[in-house]
Amino acid sequence: MRIIYRYLFKELLIASLSTIGVLTFLLVLVNVFKDIFSLILNSEVSIFLIFKLVYLLIPWTLTYTLPWGLLMAVLLVFGRWSQDRELLALKASGIGLAPIIAPALGMALVFTGISFFVNSYIAPQCRQSFKSIAYEVLSSNPLTLFTPGQPIDKIPGYRLFIRERSGTQLTSVFLWQVDSVGKPIRSIRADSGEISIDPIQSKIILKLFHVRQEERVGQGANERIQIGARAEEMPISIPIENPSNKQQEKRSLGISTLSDLANEIFYSAAIEEKSRISSMLTEFQKRIAFGFSCLTFTLVGIPLAIQTSRRETSVGVAISLGIVIAYYFMIVLAEAFKKNAAAYPELIVWAPNLIFQGIGFYLLWRANKK
Repeated sequence: MRIIYRYLFKELLIASLSTIGVLTFLLVLVNVFKDIFSLILNSEVSIFLIFKLVYLLIPWTLTYTLPWGLLMAVLLVFGRWSQDRELLALKASGIGLAPIIAPALGMALVFTGISFFVNSYIAPQCRQSFKSIAYEVLSSNPLTLFTPGQPIDKIPGYRLFIRERSGTQLTSVFLWQVDSVGKPIRSIRADSGEISIDPIQSKIILKLFHVRQEERVGQGANERIQIGARAEEMPISIPIENPSNKQQEKRSLGISTLSDLANEIFYSAAIEEKSRISSMLTEFQKRIAFGFSCLTFTLVGIPLAIQTSRRETSVGVAISLGIVIAYYFMIVLAEAFKKNAAAYPELIVWAPNLIFQGIGFYLLWRANKK
C-alpha cells in the first residue's frame, strides 16, 4: 500500500499544482484588466509597482483556485485510474475503496488548512494593501478615476459616466447619487464640468455647469421620480477615502481578517445596526466555510470521476466547472440575505458544504458497493 499511496499522492500533487497554477494565472490576468489596467493607462505607474499590485492579487485568487484546482486534479487522476481499470484491479485484490482514497482525503485536509489560512488572513491583508496602493496612486493623480466612455463606480456614494474628457474639462456628465445598497436616489445631468483637487482636505471638487436634477421621493407604492432643481453651476465635493484607515466606523468586510471580524462581532460595543451585525456574522462564517470547500470538492469529485471513467481534460474541466458554479451560486444566494438577520444567512453559507458533502458520501457508498 505504501507504493500505491506514494504513486497516488505524487499524481495528485503534480495535477493539483498544475491546475492551480493555470487557474490562478487566468484569474489574475482577468483582475489585472479589471483593476490595474485603468491605472496603467491613466497614471505614470512604475513597473515595480505594477508587479507588486499583480503579486497582491494572487492570494485573493487562491481562495477560489485552491479548491477548484484540487477538484480538477481529483477528477483527472481518479478518472484515468477508473478508465484504465487500475481501481478495479486494486478492489479485486481485496483493497476497499476507503484505503485507496485515503491519500486524496489527507491532501484535501492539508489544502483545507492552507485555504482557511489564506482566506482568513493573507488574502484580506493583501487586498487591503492593494487598495492602499491604489489609493496612493489616485491621491497623486485623481484624474485616473475619470475615465471617459465607461461607467465609473469607484467613487463612494456615486455612479458616474463621462462622455469625453480633455485634461480637467468634462463633456456630457451623468451623475447618480446612490444609497447604501446602491439604489439611485438622485440623478444629475450636466452639459460640461471641471475637475479640481483639494490636496489638503483630500477631496476632488467636481464643478458642473448647466445642471438638471431628478430625485426619487416617497416609499413603496408612493415612490416616484420628481424633477428637481436646475442650476447654471453646481460644485460637488468627493472625498478620496483611504481604505487602510482602521478608524473608519464601517470598514469594508472584504479587507477585514478573521480576527478583525471576531473582535468587531464579540468585543465591539459600537455596533448598533442589526444588518451590520448580520453582515459581519455572515462574512465570518463564510471565511470558515470557504476553507472546507477543498474537502467538499474532493468528497464529491472522487465518486464522480470513478463513475464517469473519463481521463480527458475537457471532461474534467466541464464537470468541475458545473460543481464550482453550483457551489458558489449557493454562497452568493446566502450573501443576498446577509442583511436580513431573520433568514440566518450566517448558517445558510454552510449549506453548500453540507449538501455537497452529503452527496459525496452517498456516491462514495454506492461506488464502494459496486
